Amino acid sequence: MSATKFLLLLGPSGVGKSTIIWALREMDGHYIYISPYTNRPLREGETDKVNVSDADMDRMMAAGELLVVNEKFNWRYATPRSTILDAFAAHNYPLLDWPVDRISIMQEAFGDRLYVVYVAPPSITELEVRLGNDSRDSDGTRLRAAEAELKSYYAGEFSSFCDLEVVNDGDIMELTAKIHAAYLGSLR
Repeated sequence: MSATKFLLLLGPSGVGKSTIIWALREMDGHYIYISPYTNRPLREGETDKVNVSDADMDRMMAAGELLVVNEKFNWRYATPRSTILDAFAAHNYPLLDWPVDRISIMQEAFGDRLYVVYVAPPSITELEVRLGNDSRDSDGTRLRAAEAELKSYYAGEFSSFCDLEVVNDGDIMELTAKIHAAYLGSLR
């Protein structure tokens, strides 16, 4: 088996990337979720992010500990560099959901060690239902951002950098198995 790759899941808010991440981790213990740092207060029961102050995030960025700091929905999210490198060193599979408009950062940092999967909803109507069930989109900001992103996706604008494009129709086990098999196949 060749060197492992950094598995990035792209797709609009509400498409189920977090559910896929947890399913992949349950399927194979080699998947290591790269917990982002955020200045956003964590929601009750939220364990997939690490809350840090703005000052700590600025200090870590200046020290080179962070790959990048993104701003999304008025909050900052930072990607730790060492966790990714540690996963590679242990022959594990680093895994993260990532904003499509910032893909160039990961391409520059990891080049051919990336495996990029775009996750689309079965329809914009279904995504609207999913986001409607989520109290985080009370003003429709996430839905508008998703509609703009999906317009680009349907126009084929992401095909040049995606290794796999899938639709999350709700069958997480089948979808996860498909992603896992394609990812492992890319390592040969």
